[in-house]
Amino acid sequence: MFLQFAHQTWKTHLKPGAIAIDATCGNGYDTRVLAELNLSHLYVFDIQEKALNATKEKTKGFKNISYHLQCHSNFNLVKGVVDLIVYNLGYLPGGDKSLTTSVKTTLQSLENGLEILKGGGMISCMLYPGHLEGFKEKSSLLEFAKTLSPQKFQVSHHTHLNRSKAPSLLLIQKTA
Repeated sequence: MFLQFAHQTWKTHLKPGAIAIDATCGNGYDTRVLAELNLSHLYVFDIQEKALNATKEKTKGFKNISYHLQCHSNFNLVKGVVDLIVYNLGYLPGGDKSLTTSVKTTLQSLENGLEILKGGGMISCMLYPGHLEGFKEKSSLLEFAKTLSPQKFQVSHHTHLNRSKAPSLLLIQKTA
């Protein structure tokens, strides 16, 4: 439910020529949605070669995409400011469930991402608390988001109130 909401939010938020980052490309479904939005550049990151290969397969024929086999905590290859950073946290569906995103690198990535996010830019984070690291990640990211200055950021969290382990969506928009 919230993944479709995230996709619609991206489509509404991004204008042609925007720059975006898919910080955790997984099997490439989000990357494909972003690639279809007429971006000037899309940066794609994942630590698993299997994920990058699946994503490349789903985005064949699209231009202006660069693929990076590295952790999302380091955006040093990104040139300039970006309009959107997308995270779909957890583990690679169909992959090794012991390989997950982690609180430490995701918090570092968010901090780095906020630095390169342009005014009006957005971070979209799908959170998956159904496994231990995902639960820790959700708790930590929500606490981090609460500390962001309301003069500089608008923060919203979309969740099911009656399903504690269901995925949820964290959105952070930079206003200044």
